[in-house]
Amino acid sequence: MQDVYGEPLFRIPLDLGLGCPNRLEDGTGGCAFCPEDGARAQQTINAASLAQQVEDATRFAKRRYGAKSFMAYIQAFTGTFASASEQRRIYSEALSLFKHKAIAIGTRPDCLSDETLDFLMELNSNEEVWVELGVQTANDATLKLINRGHSWHDSRNAILKLSSLGIKIVAHVILGFPGETADDFNSTAEELAALPIDGVKLHNLHIIKGAKLGNMFDEEPFKVYNEFEYAEAAMEFIRRMPENIPIMRVCTDTDEEKLIAPKWGMNKSIFLNYLTQQMVMLGYYQGELCGKTDCVGTFQDDVSQKILKTDDGSLTFWSEDFKEHYHSKNGALLETMGKFINPSNISQLLQQRDVRLLDICFGLGYNSLATMNVAEQLKKHKLRITALEIDKRVVFNSSKNMADVFEFLAERNILKSIVDSSQYSSEFTSVDMLLGDARYSAQKLDGSYDVIFLDAFSSQRNADLWTVDFFKVLAGLISPQGVLLTYSTALPIWAGLIEAGFHVGESAGGEKLRGGTIASLSENMIDEPVPYEKLAIIKNTTKGISYKDPYLSAPSREILKNREKAMKNFEL
Repeated sequence: MQDVYGEPLFRIPLDLGLGCPNRLEDGTGGCAFCPEDGARAQQTINAASLAQQVEDATRFAKRRYGAKSFMAYIQAFTGTFASASEQRRIYSEALSLFKHKAIAIGTRPDCLSDETLDFLMELNSNEEVWVELGVQTANDATLKLINRGHSWHDSRNAILKLSSLGIKIVAHVILGFPGETADDFNSTAEELAALPIDGVKLHNLHIIKGAKLGNMFDEEPFKVYNEFEYAEAAMEFIRRMPENIPIMRVCTDTDEEKLIAPKWGMNKSIFLNYLTQQMVMLGYYQGELCGKTDCVGTFQDDVSQKILKTDDGSLTFWSEDFKEHYHSKNGALLETMGKFINPSNISQLLQQRDVRLLDICFGLGYNSLATMNVAEQLKKHKLRITALEIDKRVVFNSSKNMADVFEFLAERNILKSIVDSSQYSSEFTSVDMLLGDARYSAQKLDGSYDVIFLDAFSSQRNADLWTVDFFKVLAGLISPQGVLLTYSTALPIWAGLIEAGFHVGESAGGEKLRGGTIASLSENMIDEPVPYEKLAIIKNTTKGISYKDPYLSAPSREILKNREKAMKNFEL
């Protein structure tokens, strides 16, 4: 719209009172997911007349967005469920109420009679018309289950007819219907990608009070998608959508009082940022899977991070996203050995038995690679590593540089294998990497791990991985005699670990290094417990207020803000 009109157009949502062919005269029935108000916009929910809807919606757009130019949006129920003559009369009244430069009309594939198509062509001859078509899914079994009242064949024909008339089409799709899987979502994307559409709106399924799905969910709850699961589904859909097709929406919002499930910790804005960040960090882009069956993600642009040589001669990177270096400037390898490898006693463990290691924030790979080096030299027992990492770019860049740090990498393609397939295996070592937010990845694991390395960025940059709620997840993954190692000795982090059920102590550190933290569910694994005076500070001052993230999905800045509020309340 900005390209065409020189400025963005802001939608004025309208309910023309046209109802829906899938509902009875008393308003009951309809699609299983649809609320009683037919998805009427919240900003006009209390307006009694069209004029009042326009006034309320215009005032909202001006106040919220500084809107100056508008697009009429026939949103609620079905915008073409009337005779062509009735549509002309009602549209004429509604469109005369305010200045607008284009029209979007929400409707169904089975409500586009020849007379209606003629009417849409008339409108389109005077101003740009977009038809927002409720496709929802290409799976006919699902369409029947949700009482949609039309087939995928109907959707396909409607798209082809509208396109032949020069009318722009936006396909609405819902991901998450009961019984559907990733294969169904991807199939819908591939079917739409082969058709002449002009935009897509993605919605995650919401179970809303008053909708039939609400009753179904109450009787027998079915799978609903949290933020991370839905992001995975949406990314795979977008990867299959041609790059010239605008993705006009990526998720749904519903008034909290009406929403049964899912309950997210992210709002729309935060989710969009997360989705975008994930695609960039994983090397995904729109359209890369069009006509392809598989793609692991590639990096279209130069993603090289700034490389720094640390004081011990080893390398680290600067993260532009987190605004921190991955390691201490004193020495990346020095930090790995002093804060993680040595205090974990991994060498002794590997001489006795196979060992499972959870490496959270794999980064350049120092912690895993140094541990693998120990296992490869001992050649006694197997080291099995599960690595969690959010940014595939750093692993990719590390694969081009780390052979200078670890000699045994020169003859092995360990990092390249991890980049290409997210795994590596040899006689004495193996790595399986899970890419994505560690809070979500960790919840997909099962215990128990002998050693956990937690090497996130600082709590001021990466607070989401330093919360009591995340520590509780790790407590469920660590073996009774297992140990968790991290470089941080901050009191809020100790407080969170203690609150999560860990016994906490200080590790020795080493030359040029302060000590780190060692934690375990077993008290006898801690040689140097937290001193009494520090425990008193944790218990009696604001320094002992831990970071909280009850939904395990809040952004770092929100976690920090909530802790600040808790500190003020503590002082009061």
